[in-house]
Amino acid sequence: MALRNSRQDYGSVARVAHWATALFVLLAWPLGQFREVFTRGAPRDAGLSVHMALGLGVIILFVLRLVWRALDPPPPAIQADRFEPWLGYAATAGHLLLYALLIATPILGIVMQFSRGQALPVFGLFDIPSPWTMDRAFFREMLGLHELAANTLGVVALGHAAAALFHHWALRDRTLARMLPGLG
Repeated sequence: MALRNSRQDYGSVARVAHWATALFVLLAWPLGQFREVFTRGAPRDAGLSVHMALGLGVIILFVLRLVWRALDPPPPAIQADRFEPWLGYAATAGHLLLYALLIATPILGIVMQFSRGQALPVFGLFDIPSPWTMDRAFFREMLGLHELAANTLGVVALGHAAAALFHHWALRDRTLARMLPGLG
Protein backbone atom coordinates (compact mmCIF):
# COMPACT_ATOMS: atom_id res chain seq x y z
CA MET A 1 0.00 0.00 0.00
CA ALA A 2 1.24 3.46 -0.89
CA LEU A 3 2.18 5.99 1.78
CA ARG A 4 0.34 8.79 0.03
CA ASN A 5 -3.33 9.05 -0.88
CA SER A 6 -4.40 8.31 -4.43
CA ARG A 7 -7.48 9.56 -6.26
CA GLN A 8 -9.27 6.37 -5.15
CA ASP A 9 -7.83 5.41 -1.76
CA TYR A 10 -6.28 6.68 1.43
CA GLY A 11 -2.59 5.97 1.82
CA SER A 12 -1.04 4.17 4.76
CA VAL A 13 -0.09 7.41 6.59
CA ALA A 14 -3.69 8.65 6.61
CA ARG A 15 -4.99 5.22 7.61
CA VAL A 16 -2.54 4.76 10.48
CA ALA A 17 -3.23 8.28 11.78
CA HIS A 18 -7.00 7.68 11.57
CA TRP A 19 -6.95 4.34 13.39
CA ALA A 20 -4.35 5.45 15.96
CA THR A 21 -6.57 8.42 16.81
CA ALA A 22 -9.59 6.13 17.11
CA LEU A 23 -7.62 3.75 19.36
CA PHE A 24 -6.35 6.57 21.60
CA VAL A 25 -9.87 7.95 22.04
CA LEU A 26 -11.28 4.47 22.64
CA LEU A 27 -8.69 3.82 25.36
CA ALA A 28 -8.77 7.30 26.95
CA TRP A 29 -12.55 7.52 27.33
CA PRO A 30 -13.05 4.62 29.79
CA LEU A 31 -9.93 5.59 31.77
CA GLY A 32 -11.47 9.01 32.34
CA GLN A 33 -15.06 7.88 32.70
CA PHE A 34 -14.36 5.12 35.21
CA ARG A 35 -11.43 6.68 37.09
CA GLU A 36 -13.17 6.11 40.42
CA VAL A 37 -12.96 2.33 39.87
CA PHE A 38 -9.21 2.51 40.43
CA THR A 39 -7.99 2.37 44.00
CA ARG A 40 -6.73 5.71 45.31
CA GLY A 41 -2.99 6.16 45.09
CA ALA A 42 -0.72 4.52 42.55
CA PRO A 43 -3.42 2.65 40.53
CA ARG A 44 -5.57 5.77 40.07
CA ASP A 45 -2.50 7.92 39.41
CA ALA A 46 -1.30 5.45 36.76
CA GLY A 47 -4.71 5.45 35.09
CA LEU A 48 -4.73 9.24 35.03
CA SER A 49 -1.19 9.34 33.63
CA VAL A 50 -2.13 6.98 30.81
CA HIS A 51 -5.33 8.97 30.19
CA MET A 52 -3.35 12.22 29.91
CA ALA A 53 -0.69 10.61 27.69
CA LEU A 54 -3.42 9.37 25.34
CA GLY A 55 -4.95 12.86 25.27
CA LEU A 56 -1.58 14.37 24.39
CA GLY A 57 -1.23 11.67 21.74
CA VAL A 58 -4.57 12.73 20.25
CA ILE A 59 -3.32 16.35 20.04
CA ILE A 60 -0.07 15.26 18.37
CA LEU A 61 -1.92 13.03 15.91
CA PHE A 62 -4.41 15.82 15.22
CA VAL A 63 -1.63 18.25 14.30
CA LEU A 64 0.18 15.63 12.23
CA ARG A 65 -3.06 14.75 10.43
CA LEU A 66 -3.70 18.41 9.58
CA VAL A 67 -0.16 18.82 8.25
CA TRP A 68 -0.36 15.58 6.29
CA ARG A 69 -3.77 16.51 4.91
CA ALA A 70 -2.33 19.83 3.66
CA LEU A 71 0.59 18.00 2.02
CA ASP A 72 -1.44 15.05 0.75
CA PRO A 73 -5.12 15.89 0.13
CA PRO A 74 -7.59 13.06 0.69
CA PRO A 75 -9.27 11.32 -2.20
CA PRO A 76 -12.55 12.87 -3.27
CA ALA A 77 -15.64 11.71 -1.39
CA ILE A 78 -17.62 8.95 -3.02
CA GLN A 79 -20.90 10.43 -4.22
CA ALA A 80 -24.13 8.78 -3.15
CA ASP A 81 -26.28 10.19 -5.94
CA ARG A 82 -29.64 9.39 -4.40
CA PHE A 83 -28.73 11.25 -1.18
CA GLU A 84 -26.74 14.18 -2.55
CA PRO A 85 -26.19 16.95 -1.70
CA TRP A 86 -27.49 16.30 1.84
CA LEU A 87 -25.24 13.35 2.59
CA GLY A 88 -22.24 15.46 1.57
CA TYR A 89 -23.35 18.30 3.84
CA ALA A 90 -23.85 15.87 6.73
CA ALA A 91 -20.43 14.30 6.15
CA THR A 92 -18.71 17.68 6.10
CA ALA A 93 -20.51 18.84 9.25
CA GLY A 94 -19.78 15.53 10.99
CA HIS A 95 -16.07 15.68 10.16
CA LEU A 96 -15.79 19.31 11.28
CA LEU A 97 -17.51 18.49 14.58
CA LEU A 98 -15.33 15.41 15.04
CA TYR A 99 -12.16 17.44 14.43
CA ALA A 100 -13.31 20.23 16.75
CA LEU A 101 -13.99 17.71 19.53
CA LEU A 102 -10.71 15.86 18.92
CA ILE A 103 -8.79 19.03 19.70
CA ALA A 104 -11.15 20.64 22.24
CA THR A 105 -11.46 17.60 24.51
CA PRO A 106 -7.75 17.18 25.33
CA ILE A 107 -7.22 20.94 25.52
CA LEU A 108 -10.01 21.14 28.10
CA GLY A 109 -8.26 18.30 29.91
CA ILE A 110 -5.01 20.27 29.98
CA VAL A 111 -6.80 23.36 31.29
CA MET A 112 -8.48 21.14 33.89
CA GLN A 113 -5.11 19.76 35.02
CA PHE A 114 -3.68 23.26 35.29
CA SER A 115 -6.77 24.46 37.21
CA ARG A 116 -5.85 21.89 39.86
CA GLY A 117 -2.55 23.75 40.20
CA GLN A 118 -0.86 20.58 38.92
CA ALA A 119 1.88 20.26 36.32
CA LEU A 120 1.09 18.48 33.05
CA PRO A 121 3.25 15.37 32.64
CA VAL A 122 4.40 14.92 29.05
CA PHE A 123 4.82 11.17 28.47
CA GLY A 124 6.89 10.89 31.66
CA LEU A 125 9.70 12.85 29.99
CA PHE A 126 9.13 16.24 31.59
CA ASP A 127 6.39 18.30 33.21
CA ILE A 128 4.86 21.57 32.09
CA PRO A 129 4.23 23.56 35.27
CA SER A 130 0.76 24.92 35.86
CA PRO A 131 0.46 28.64 35.19
CA TRP A 132 -2.21 28.85 37.91
CA THR A 133 -2.74 27.97 41.52
CA MET A 134 -5.49 25.54 42.43
CA ASP A 135 -9.01 26.86 41.82
CA ARG A 136 -11.61 24.25 42.84
CA ALA A 137 -14.58 26.06 41.27
CA PHE A 138 -12.76 26.50 37.94
CA PHE A 139 -11.58 22.88 38.13
CA ARG A 140 -15.16 21.62 38.57
CA GLU A 141 -16.29 23.76 35.65
CA MET A 142 -13.49 22.43 33.43
CA LEU A 143 -14.18 18.87 34.57
CA GLY A 144 -17.80 19.24 33.49
CA LEU A 145 -16.82 20.71 30.12
CA HIS A 146 -14.13 18.05 29.56
CA GLU A 147 -16.61 15.26 30.36
CA LEU A 148 -19.27 16.82 28.10
CA ALA A 149 -16.77 17.16 25.25
CA ALA A 150 -15.50 13.59 25.75
CA ASN A 151 -19.01 12.12 25.82
CA THR A 152 -20.04 14.17 22.80
CA LEU A 153 -16.89 13.01 21.02
CA GLY A 154 -17.91 9.42 21.75
CA VAL A 155 -21.39 9.97 20.31
CA VAL A 156 -20.06 11.75 17.22
CA ALA A 157 -17.43 9.00 16.71
CA LEU A 158 -20.18 6.37 16.91
CA GLY A 159 -22.13 8.37 14.33
CA HIS A 160 -19.02 8.47 12.14
CA ALA A 161 -18.68 4.69 12.42
CA ALA A 162 -22.41 4.21 11.72
CA ALA A 163 -22.11 6.39 8.62
CA ALA A 164 -19.17 4.29 7.40
CA LEU A 165 -21.20 1.11 7.94
CA PHE A 166 -24.19 2.71 6.16
CA HIS A 167 -21.94 3.39 3.18
CA HIS A 168 -20.64 -0.16 3.26
CA TRP A 169 -23.87 -2.11 3.80
CA ALA A 170 -26.67 0.12 2.47
CA LEU A 171 -24.97 2.12 -0.28
CA ARG A 172 -22.47 -0.65 -1.08
CA ASP A 173 -19.71 1.79 -1.95
CA ARG A 174 -15.98 1.78 -1.04
CA THR A 175 -16.06 4.57 1.58
CA LEU A 176 -15.28 2.20 4.46
CA ALA A 177 -13.04 -0.17 2.50
CA ARG A 178 -10.67 2.57 1.43
CA MET A 179 -9.93 3.44 5.08
CA LEU A 180 -9.60 -0.14 6.36
CA PRO A 181 -6.08 -1.61 6.41
CA GLY A 182 -5.46 -3.92 3.49
CA LEU A 183 -8.81 -3.31 1.77
CA GLY A 184 -8.13 -0.14 -0.22
